[in-house]
Amino acid sequence: MARLALGLILIVSAQDASADAAAKAALQKLASKMKDVRTLTANVVQSRTTELLDKPIVSSGTLAYRREPAHLVFHLTEPRRAEIHLEKSSYQVYRPDEKRLERIDFESDDWTSRILMMFEPRPEEIGKAFAVKGGSSREGAIEVQLESSDERFRKRLRKIVLTVAEGDGTLRRIAYTDAEGDEVQFDLTHVELNPVLPPDAFLLKTEDGTRTLRRTVSRTSD
Repeated sequence: MARLALGLILIVSAQDASADAAAKAALQKLASKMKDVRTLTANVVQSRTTELLDKPIVSSGTLAYRREPAHLVFHLTEPRRAEIHLEKSSYQVYRPDEKRLERIDFESDDWTSRILMMFEPRPEEIGKAFAVKGGSSREGAIEVQLESSDERFRKRLRKIVLTVAEGDGTLRRIAYTDAEGDEVQFDLTHVELNPVLPPDAFLLKTEDGTRTLRRTVSRTSD
């Protein structure tokens, strides 16, 4: 019986090692594909699963990314309009129908830099910030699970999972589990690399009468 248990442990360990190796190889392909990317656009479907609701909350729209200076923006149109901006020093959510802007300023960019790192993946840098683990593999894509041992980071995001196409390293999905246990995923389609974007693509414009809720997150609260 002990030999059988040991054999099963060895088999599972070998499978885990194989999955981890496949995930690292997929991450390397993603890094190669994104190496010279300066801008990126895609259609996006956001899905949030929470214990408070029976069904996921689904939104759709587009995203745009630029590398210098690093900026990621989501324009969600369904079911409600929202504009989400992530930069190294701030996170903003603008809801035009409610005329409300929520803004968080960060004294430290550790958290935001790790999120933006997904669009400029350098395996050696990711390896310093996360443990790279293999997840499931299906439909020609591999899950790359990124787990941080930094408790400050885990207060916001417990885990990040990238779904990467095995063939060409295309990023298909970004998913994460937040500190409250909600699971959020962004499915990307029609990804375009290095499109020419208008100067105001990353400019946040608010309507007159917009109420701004603003707070600062200090280094000690990270």
